[in-house]
Amino acid sequence: MANVFVPVVDQDQYPLMPTIPSRARRWLKSGKATAFWKGGFFCVRLNVEPEAREYQPVACGIDPGSKKEALVVASAAHTYTNIQTDAVTWVKGAEAQSTSMRASNAPLTAIQAAAGAIPRQNPSTTCDHAVNLFV
Repeated sequence: MANVFVPVVDQDQYPLMPTIPSRARRWLKSGKATAFWKGGFFCVRLNVEPEAREYQPVACGIDPGSKKEALVVASAAHTYTNIQTDAVTWVKGAEAQSTSMRASNAPLTAIQAAAGAIPRQNPSTTCDHAVNLFV
C-alpha cells in the first residue's frame, strides 16, 4: 500500500507539513487537532502551537495528456498526491465538425450574397442608415 499523508494547518489556516494518518488520529483523540474537509481532502487543524515550523520544498506537476491528465504533489522524500483522470475526448470531433460546417457554409453564403438574399450595407452610408440589397 502506498504511503498516505494528511494535510495539516495551524490555528491561522497556515499550511504545515503533512503527517501520517496514525499521528493525525492520535492528535484528534487527544484534542490537539480538529478535523475538517477542504477541497475534497481530509485535513487536520492543530489546536496547539506546533513544536517546530520546518518546511520542505514541495512541487506540483501537471501533465495534460491527450487521453489522461495527471496531477502530482511531491517533495524530495515523498509523493503526497498522485491523481490521474481521463481527459475529455469529444473536443477533437467537435472542432472537426465545426470546421467542416464553416467550410461547407462559405460557398452558400457567397451565392446568397450575390443573389441579393443577404442584406448588405451600402458602402456610402454609415451604420445608422438603412440597409440596402445588392441586386
